[in-house]
Amino acid sequence: MSFIRKVRRGLSSVVTSAILLTSVAVIGSSIVAWSNSNLSSFETALTNTAASDENQISESLSLENTVFCQNCGTSDSENVVNVTMTNTGTIPLNVTEILINGTVINYFYYSQISPYSSASCIHVNGVSHTNSPSGPSTCLPSEIMPGQSFIVSASLPSPLVWKGSDSETISAITSRGSIFATQAEAP
Repeated sequence: MSFIRKVRRGLSSVVTSAILLTSVAVIGSSIVAWSNSNLSSFETALTNTAASDENQISESLSLENTVFCQNCGTSDSENVVNVTMTNTGTIPLNVTEILINGTVINYFYYSQISPYSSASCIHVNGVSHTNSPSGPSTCLPSEIMPGQSFIVSASLPSPLVWKGSDSETISAITSRGSIFATQAEAP
């Protein structure tokens, strides 16, 4: 007697098709999830950039009433310039840096109480405080609201002096990167 062997080849193609479909479904779901997270992070970055650019456009700072003096503030202050900064924009702004002829100014003189750029400002003599300093300071105003003005007295570093008959360029840089400048002639 001869035995005829029955081969069930149809079962292996069904199992292979099921494995293939499962693999495609898992890989497809992974790609969709990855692209969704990528798209979401790109959308957030784009929204933040657009809002930041719009706020930068809304910033406007007027530098006016520039006065130069040799011994203003305290007895050791030389080459001081008083500048009135007025926020003429529609949003509050933070001045983070002041430059005179491209030189970053690190020392300022104050005679009025105002909010400053950090919770703890360093006084020139090294004393930390959270209140507004009077006299020499390294602090800039923290926030200038729309329509408000702030007078800052900036002192050039000791070896530098005013150019004299040439124009002095005074620039203020905000936390959003806007640069506002004016020119004035020193005595």
